[in-house]
Amino acid sequence: MELERAIRDRRSIRRFTTSPVPDETIRELLEVARWAPSWANTQCWRVHVVQGDALARIAGELEARAASQVERRFDLPPPKPDWPPPLGRRIEELIAARRGVEAGSEAARGLFFGAPCVLFLTIDERLQPVYAAFDVGLMVQSVCLAAHARGLGTCIMARAVAHPDVLRAELPEARGRRFVVGVALGVPDLQAPINGFPRGRASLDELVSWGR
Repeated sequence: MELERAIRDRRSIRRFTTSPVPDETIRELLEVARWAPSWANTQCWRVHVVQGDALARIAGELEARAASQVERRFDLPPPKPDWPPPLGRRIEELIAARRGVEAGSEAARGLFFGAPCVLFLTIDERLQPVYAAFDVGLMVQSVCLAAHARGLGTCIMARAVAHPDVLRAELPEARGRRFVVGVALGVPDLQAPINGFPRGRASLDELVSWGR
């Protein structure tokens, strides 16, 4: 797939089919994504690939906590709710676009929208998290584009790491690391309305200033 088309066409998928993603395919896209840039080539990320029973146990516990309104305790501070006006407006526009198409999609498919695989990205707890998380973002973008080019869908999810103690209990190799984000991965259900609602972007003039 041509790069510019992949960047424009990739979108967050919120309903997946039941088709599994072969380990070979996951390794293939991660092999590409590991070439993402990072501070001084530190490659500070670690990817935890979770599937099957382990993913079901994590999803069950996270969904139970959400239902019980257990306080979220992210390893990295989440965004504050008091968004500046332009950003808050964009959130409202997104919610309006999704309203009416997601009720039958999200609730029916659970926390990870039925994805058969979730990639959890972590960094060493000794690192200064701001730039380490920036590097993880570069890696995640590369994962998502590589997946899209292979006909797969992704959804980048902060709420997937809202209870890192649940993740560490299931993933002992993540002890001593901070959870940054989760990425749901699978075959997108292209018939689901939630995967096709209109989405937009701010104009270039809103996002760019020039100094000469």
